[in-house]
Amino acid sequence: MPNPAAHLPFYYGSISRSDAEEHLKLGGMMDGLFLLRQCLRNLGGYVLSVTHNLRFHHYPIERLMNGTFAIAGGKAHCGPEELCEFYSKDADGLCCPLKRPCNRPGGLEPQPGIFDSIRENMVREYIRQTWQLEGDTLKQAIISQAPQVEKLLATTAHEKMPWYHGSITRAQAESRLYSGSQPDGKFLLREKKEKGSYALSLVYGKTVYHYRIGQDKAGKYSVEDGTKFDTLWQVGCVSAWGWRPLLLLGLPALQ
Repeated sequence: MPNPAAHLPFYYGSISRSDAEEHLKLGGMMDGLFLLRQCLRNLGGYVLSVTHNLRFHHYPIERLMNGTFAIAGGKAHCGPEELCEFYSKDADGLCCPLKRPCNRPGGLEPQPGIFDSIRENMVREYIRQTWQLEGDTLKQAIISQAPQVEKLLATTAHEKMPWYHGSITRAQAESRLYSGSQPDGKFLLREKKEKGSYALSLVYGKTVYHYRIGQDKAGKYSVEDGTKFDTLWQVGCVSAWGWRPLLLLGLPALQ
């Protein structure tokens, strides 16, 4: 399923909060200056970054299971472009109406996301094999079922990641992380003894630390009750403290 925001000149793709703020600074910081970026926490979602009174405001946009998009507490829209058009006419809870898009500089393409490179093929093959579809019927099924299938596939995508080591003990995790060099941010994700319970084991200052990965009633994951993510592969790729993402160095699992 194509990214419905990819064609928008003010869409920057998978960039961090701090990078978004830097682009807005360069854009002049006028009230209502805005850009759109991929959300690192919500699968298929976006973040609307806006300036007002020389301050930054960031609004997560969630993709709902019916394929529409909405800011929490706001109206649902058929796409991110339509959502931005709506908020350009009515603030409806935002800091101010959207007034001026902060378009990407010439030659700068949207930054691909972690899941983007494998998502389309995974969705297509899953739908084709599950329902034995081909041709136009397959295309229509991909359009209608993509949001649900992407979520389903992403819930097990961590098992295919090189930094996922399966069910190993705390001691085994430490042994693997201490093997070789120990740069800050070297990590692995493991399943704990209790089935369905996970931990993030991370090197910092030549010492291994272990963080519990919890899951709330809505099914979202978080490290030590921090920022919530839709899936474990997102936890493994981006671990958040406060609102700033920390990209980690994955340790490949033993073959």
